Amino acid sequence: IRRQRERVAELKAMLLQVDSALAQDLLSVVDHLVRRSIWIIGGDGWAYDIVFGGVDHVLASGRNVNILVLDTAVYTNTGGQTSKSTP
Repeated sequence: IRRQRERVAELKAMLLQVDSALAQDLLSVVDHLVRRSIWIIGGDGWAYDIVFGGVDHVLASGRNVNILVLDTAVYTNTGGQTSKSTP
């Protein structure tokens, strides 16, 4: 990814020197040439119980996602009800 960012920076510098509408169009989308990852952050109730149906679809999509699940031990939106993942 670091090398790709360097190549994109070089391409941007070259495109800035070209005076054409096509160069400006390319310049507007050139950042999309660097692969990005997506972070999803949520509590254990959200990830394992309440909307798990959505989490498995995201994981099965093949997209470059990272999921950070925090052990909050309770559902805060229900007044502190224990989640199923709480020991």
